[in-house]
Amino acid sequence: VGVPPHRYLLKRRIEHARELLRNPTLSLLEIALACGFSDQSHFTKEFRRIMGETPRSYRRRHRH
Repeated sequence: VGVPPHRYLLKRRIEHARELLRNPTLSLLEIALACGFSDQSHFTKEFRRIMGETPRSYRRRHRH
């Protein structure tokens, strides 16, 4: 795939989180845990690093 295994896994977790963020009934903590992050803080830090915004702001921009 051309990237280190950890980076690939992290990217897949963030992709899954992006899908889950479209469901307004799930809390950020529930999404973080469902995607394999140890806590919401770690999830938010990695999401921001990869996506350039927080999960909360991403959710707001992608509401249906």
